[in-house]
Amino acid sequence: MEIVKKISSLSQLQEFAKRLSDCLKGNELILLKGNLASGKTTFTRFLVSSIDPEAEDQVNSPTFSVMNEYETSRFPVYHIDLYRIKDFDFSDILGHGVVVVEWAEKSMMDIEDLPVVFIEFDVTGENERVLRISIKNGNYLKDCLK
Repeated sequence: MEIVKKISSLSQLQEFAKRLSDCLKGNELILLKGNLASGKTTFTRFLVSSIDPEAEDQVNSPTFSVMNEYETSRFPVYHIDLYRIKDFDFSDILGHGVVVVEWAEKSMMDIEDLPVVFIEFDVTGENERVLRISIKNGNYLKDCLK
């Protein structure tokens, strides 16, 4: 099942990130796909700040560092950017916090035993996006995002 969300402002993107953050248990893999400037890092900033407002200023794109870790009051968040990377070993972090991956591919949903959220960002206007969301192993997330 795919959930489609139409976003027409930053505040709507922030509201969606807040809604998702309220559902997270701390072991999810969130895969983000979209062109440059489609909103992946902005979404991640909104998500992390919804989990822990004090962490908002720490969130930036890990394009050159590959991974940023944010210690929040609820659980760690690992923010990974695969733009310049072909292979990345997730084994040490999966299941030990929320893992957010920019430049992900849908094939990464094949991970078993963990809730996976795949969000594809399609730019449809200057401030407009269509988010196509697929969820695996996380019925609680589907219920939360409907």
